[in-house]
Amino acid sequence: MKTNNRLHYLLDKYLNGAIDLIEQDELFQLIEVKKNDDLILEEIEFDLNDETQDSTVSLPPHIAEDIIRKILTSEPAVNQIITPKKLSRFTLNKWAMAAVFIGVIVITYFVGAQLKDKQSDFATIIPENIEFKINNSNQVQILLLSDGTKVYLNPGSTLHFDHLFKGDNREVYLEGEAFFNVKKNPSKPFLVYYNNIVTKVLGTSFRVGTNKLNGQLVVEVKTGRVQVFENAKFAKTNNKITPVIITPNQKVMYDKDVRRFETAIVGHPEPVALNEENSIVDNKALYFEHQKLNNVFDLLEKHYLIDITVENAAIYNCVFTGDISNLDLFSALKIICITTNADYEINGTKILIKGKGCNLQ
Repeated sequence: MKTNNRLHYLLDKYLNGAIDLIEQDELFQLIEVKKNDDLILEEIEFDLNDETQDSTVSLPPHIAEDIIRKILTSEPAVNQIITPKKLSRFTLNKWAMAAVFIGVIVITYFVGAQLKDKQSDFATIIPENIEFKINNSNQVQILLLSDGTKVYLNPGSTLHFDHLFKGDNREVYLEGEAFFNVKKNPSKPFLVYYNNIVTKVLGTSFRVGTNKLNGQLVVEVKTGRVQVFENAKFAKTNNKITPVIITPNQKVMYDKDVRRFETAIVGHPEPVALNEENSIVDNKALYFEHQKLNNVFDLLEKHYLIDITVENAAIYNCVFTGDISNLDLFSALKIICITTNADYEINGTKILIKGKGCNLQ
């Protein structure tokens, strides 16, 4: 009975993506031991049905067939996602459900657990016979690609790439979420294919992911510039939408239902590097003593590379004294606006300062 409880416990962890490699091996060894026990198989099948009855995601047939073939021939599983130590002489009628079992995990990593919609169409554009890395852990993993690019791969995410980056471009295919710090090579652009969009860069750092609240695809830039455009292979009409270029502390959201890009400021703007070698901006410069707001805003713009405009030119006449070196951008703006009887709002990728302003002093 304890063995059965352990099997169900491990199965539950497996289906929820919380199992580690040691437990995974133990699970498959238990399945091997119980492979001729019809009662146990029925219980496992019941667990599977209970876990997947509300799921709208289905395993692509070609993947399911390949998994079944691998199981029956005791070969390594597809893409080495799992490698059972002993799996042999399974009968198809008893172990077809094992393919579904494994398929739940394949869907988690191959299709992308963090996306609400199906990505089976996206999987069809991933070239065959290229390398891939799966983050089968609960921590961010750092990948160093052959060109020197660093990829910070989120848990449950998969990155497909050509190890040697043959061809005119450096192309990678992302399922899940990741942060990229791309090595500069102007003669060989870096392209990230992600669901319905493609992000093109020459050398920069940026994040690609999905808004978990509304399902929109999001690209955020930390340094450099990127161009984001729609993947024509997924466009339902021939009408092309204009690509978007975003710079540090900007993000672009893509709503594939209406095929629209929307740009905005990131949620937590960070000081931008003064140059490629210097990754930290000197915050000591953000101490002001009786400075007019045009000088204050000018320095903040250079600090964050975000446009700050005023509704009323008289606002520039106001003066500010204070140390905002240790404050984030929005907290600093709040302090400045309170002391000058103004207010601010965010309009896309710009910040608008509103208020009556001050008389010339």
